[in-house]
Amino acid sequence: MPTSQLVRSNSVARALNLVGDRWALLILDEAFQGTRRFTDWRDRIGIASNVLADRLKRLTAAGCFELVAREGSDKRSEYRLTEMGLDLYSSALMVWRFDKRWSPAGSHMSTLTHIVCGHTLNPQIVCRACRREVKATEVRYEEGPGAGMAMRTPPRHNRRSSVTSNSGNGARTLFGEAVDLIGDRWTQLVVASLFIGIRRYDDIKNEWKIATNILADRLKQLVEAGVVQRRLYQHGPERYEYVLTPKGYDLYPFVLTLLRWGDRWLADESGPPMILYHKPCGQRLDPVLVCDHCGGELDAHTVKFEFKVPAGSRRAKSAPATALTAERDASHPAGRKAGHKAKAARD
Repeated sequence: MPTSQLVRSNSVARALNLVGDRWALLILDEAFQGTRRFTDWRDRIGIASNVLADRLKRLTAAGCFELVAREGSDKRSEYRLTEMGLDLYSSALMVWRFDKRWSPAGSHMSTLTHIVCGHTLNPQIVCRACRREVKATEVRYEEGPGAGMAMRTPPRHNRRSSVTSNSGNGARTLFGEAVDLIGDRWTQLVVASLFIGIRRYDDIKNEWKIATNILADRLKQLVEAGVVQRRLYQHGPERYEYVLTPKGYDLYPFVLTLLRWGDRWLADESGPPMILYHKPCGQRLDPVLVCDHCGGELDAHTVKFEFKVPAGSRRAKSAPATALTAERDASHPAGRKAGHKAKAARD
């Protein structure tokens, strides 16, 4: 096997190979809001039928969806999220959180409500051992049992795709404008490199075997977006490294949830390639998504997403809340559990 095709095993890279493009993210976004039918996805996110068929085929083959015969007379099938697919919900909420904070016109028209405690929430990632919020600067990395070299997986899409959701649904998305930044595999691999201390151009290029024109383009995009900045580290000749800004550091929860998901669902039999430790408590880091109000753990069945259409729109001023709750998916055990908890909280 030529060494030019080998890269270090990495769970974030494995995850991005599957979900690291805009269309895949928008499909998952709609699925978390209850979309199951091909035509509904096509109409709601404005995706071409052949592209939608390709992404659904890949996501289903990987295990994120299952094709189930639909109840009724038409006997058509629908796509339902599996446990693997539902486990990406934490990543979706971290994109929402980032967009809420940084996009001038992003998700500020939407709110999340924790069904169990009844309060609006801002999702947080905490350490399971000490329940302290996880920060990128407080995490230590060691090689795990799955560390080593692996064959580089060529991306299916090298160019940044151009996605324009249907205008009527712009406020309905969990991801908002952040999908333009999040929805590119190479961009996120560059960001992931910075979090583990790989900051120089040649080092990033060698880490992922990324073409120079692609790397230059993604770094330029990240600088323009205010996610990274160039810092001079050598004179004569001048050389620069790339460091994260506060906005860039705020992408860490998204990267961390992808790493956790990749470890759980995509690692080989040897185990995770990297082990994380939480410096404040010294324990191995097990990141948990929680409500910032009550501290309860969150999943797709315990969070309600509500959005409002901007003033002046021809559509109604508000739209129905969406959540994969017991009322929406009573057959799912987590849905039933969420429904019981919600009832207990109300009582």
